[in-house]
Amino acid sequence: MTTPADHFSLPEDLFCITAKAPAGVPIDAITCAVERAQAVLCLLEDQFEAEQGQRLTNRVILSALWDVRGTLEQIRTLAVHADDSTRHIAERGQK
Repeated sequence: MTTPADHFSLPEDLFCITAKAPAGVPIDAITCAVERAQAVLCLLEDQFEAEQGQRLTNRVILSALWDVRGTLEQIRTLAVHADDSTRHIAERGQK
């Protein structure tokens, strides 16, 4: 029997950094994720200036907000990888 905890509700629940990823700060990946989030937020900002008939549906707006939330989770995952991998390098250098 499965429980709700056995299922993943968001794609970010399955994302992880591959073991083959190099140590250090993945600045290109972080920059890309930030740019994606900014693009989606720009789309949402335009909704406040649009005419009533030109507005996106609530479903589309909600999906865009979920996308930003997911992108923030990706950035967090990349930042944790950077912290963990550089800490291990620093610890090996001190021994």
